[in-house]
Amino acid sequence: RHAFDTFSEIGIALLLFIIGLELSVGVIKRLGKPVFLTAAALLFSIGTLGFLVGTTFGFLPTEALLVGLAMFFSSTIIIAKVLSDKKEISRLNGQIAIGIILLDDIVATFALLFVAAAGSHAMLGPLDIGLLLLKGIAVIAVLAFLSLKVLPKVAKSVAKSQELLFLFALAWGFGVATVVNYIGFSIEIGALFAGVALAHLPYASQIGARLKPLRDFFVILFFISLGESLQLGNLVYAIFPALALALIVITLKPLIVMISLGLLGYTRRTSFKTGVNLSQISEFSI
Repeated sequence: RHAFDTFSEIGIALLLFIIGLELSVGVIKRLGKPVFLTAAALLFSIGTLGFLVGTTFGFLPTEALLVGLAMFFSSTIIIAKVLSDKKEISRLNGQIAIGIILLDDIVATFALLFVAAAGSHAMLGPLDIGLLLLKGIAVIAVLAFLSLKVLPKVAKSVAKSQELLFLFALAWGFGVATVVNYIGFSIEIGALFAGVALAHLPYASQIGARLKPLRDFFVILFFISLGESLQLGNLVYAIFPALALALIVITLKPLIVMISLGLLGYTRRTSFKTGVNLSQISEFSI
């Protein structure tokens, strides 16, 4: 079981690393407003609805709050895999969806900190939160410097050999993901940032093409590991709350995304496809 968990994390890191290779800083800047506003609308509306459903079915306030928060998250690995298979990562709806799940992961990082603190009866003060934010800013600054000043020269020297370029990409992706995870963020965020740092290089498409077979193998192990962790013994007691929450996720969640993007001037097609991609919940929620 431990080996499966490790392999599944490798698959997630590879998947997000390849997604990062297809994103650019310019795209992230251009889509900042719709991504932030749509994510905020989802957090408020879906979080509130999840909380109300939880209290209706007799959950404690803390439990209902966690349910509402879990409803907000969308699965990074499912969205990224679907967009990759449909070749829609570079399209507008795919880029907006990727931006929203990136914000999801950041919110999830802070949420998991609060949950861990509550479980250990420790106080998570403003100093802890501020320290985490400073770490995040420092990571982005260091990666930006390396991306502009160091990586182009290193990549040019190793690109003379396709095998060496492949090994360099693996070392860079897993190295950044490990460091970012050690600092306190998720492996997904680290791998995505590692990919974005290489996205402007002329070798990004070659790296992505070579990594995809390896990614597919480890992603399969992720879903096997996920299936092993599910406990179905008490499902009969949770069936009615689950149906109510599933109805919200499948119907209202994409509707809120469509309304938000529609108000911002995006087409119905872009709004609909983005909403459909986000109509599920995340492995973070579990």
